[in-house]
Amino acid sequence: MTEMMDTAVAGKTATTVKTTKGPAKTSNANIRDIAAAAGVSVATVSRVMRGNARVSDATRAKVEQAVNALGYVPNAHAQALTTPPNSITLVMRALSGGTYSDMASALAEEAVHRGMTFRVIVTGGAYTGSRVDAKAVLTDLLGQRPRVAVITADDDPGAIQDDALNEYADKFQKVGTSLVALARPRLGLDSRISTIYYAGERGMHELTRYLISLGHRDMLFVGLRDGSEVFDERYRGFLGALAEAGIRHDSSQDLPFVRDRGADMQQIADRYRNGAPFTAVVGVTDVVALDAINALLSMGVSVPDQISVGGFDDMPYAGDLIVPLTTVRVPFDRLGAAAADAGLNGIRDVIMPTDVVVRRSTAPVAA
Repeated sequence: MTEMMDTAVAGKTATTVKTTKGPAKTSNANIRDIAAAAGVSVATVSRVMRGNARVSDATRAKVEQAVNALGYVPNAHAQALTTPPNSITLVMRALSGGTYSDMASALAEEAVHRGMTFRVIVTGGAYTGSRVDAKAVLTDLLGQRPRVAVITADDDPGAIQDDALNEYADKFQKVGTSLVALARPRLGLDSRISTIYYAGERGMHELTRYLISLGHRDMLFVGLRDGSEVFDERYRGFLGALAEAGIRHDSSQDLPFVRDRGADMQQIADRYRNGAPFTAVVGVTDVVALDAINALLSMGVSVPDQISVGGFDDMPYAGDLIVPLTTVRVPFDRLGAAAADAGLNGIRDVIMPTDVVVRRSTAPVAA
């Protein structure tokens, strides 16, 4: 089941009134009633309701007067079948989370700036592992016929997968909807689907190089995850920087991504006590990096005097932690705005740059 939150950004509101026959009606008056009262054609009323400039001021005034007098409100569902779409719809699993909220906010602001309606469909199950009925979500979205439909990335097995998007690419194209995959790589996506992504591998490569410049040679990577291209490329960036510097790394010592924060802290603590020594931890996300800081501090290990810690994302709180976090900044707000631009202008592939933000969680290796 899907839950839809509809936020009207553009358009007028009025009081709903009488049910009569017609393709776009309220409970009292329909478009034919407006045409009769104004002494114009139904087509002319439709043009006025759409904001069409090819209507004289006098005619527009007559139609608007009739609309106000009859308390007419266009039926949004009927309009979707008869008018050009003027909306952007975002599909995401949850509204929480710094990266997703930043992208959603920027996309909404871009829609407002362009005078468009902005809608959000929340599929749910972000942290429960529940499966998303991709066909139901995409069929519902198809029926709305937005101008642009933006689907966020999610590595959860229950998320909307590339093959499901590809199956619907032709259907959306036929109704004039542009599909945009947000914060996910192209991989096997249909060429008609735009992708908005960021330089993840390069960002992690640069963070690891920075740690190497501080003298770190023994590092622990936390965040291995099977089937996640997003996390895999970050790990490739980490390993690539080490190999480039001629540093041998025992990948068997690296740790998996664990959703349970307590369990993640425990595996890091166990690794510190029982594994090969390390002087720096590289977290696949800022949340993982925070787990590392908490685990180390709980054992009396100083960050960064004994162990340095770096993350990825630059979440909103990253600079406000008890130990401000050195991390890779992803411009999530710019990704959200770029999604609207790509969908409206047929831009197929956008890759945003990332950069390393240095804070107090990293320091040179202790002598």
